Amino acid sequence: MRLAILFSSIALSVMFVGCDQQACSVQGPNAVVRSESNSETSNASELAETKLISVKVTGMMCPHSCLKDIKSLISKTNDVESIELTPQKEADVIDNPVVLVRYRGELHKEATTKAILAAGFENVEYTE
Repeated sequence: MRLAILFSSIALSVMFVGCDQQACSVQGPNAVVRSESNSETSNASELAETKLISVKVTGMMCPHSCLKDIKSLISKTNDVESIELTPQKEADVIDNPVVLVRYRGELHKEATTKAILAAGFENVEYTE
């Protein structure tokens, strides 16, 4: 009996190591600990619905350096989950310069367009 009480006390002590009362909470007999100290902006981004938009980038010709540049430029100005090139007729040539962008929150089209044009691409068109 004493051994069971000792193990219960140790288990409860271990769960609270590093926690203060404001940052952690305990729920149920299994004492699940979770943090409640996330920032509001992080929570808003995580809770935002995932959206999909197609972005046509005139001047994007190769799936290697051009596509890599476009992915980098779009990701820098937005909360992007994925960027995929639409299917092409040939593996090493872009004949359909459209990428599908999955993102959360708001897509900053003006900033994204400026960055893409400044990198030397000819035009940017968005289709929701």
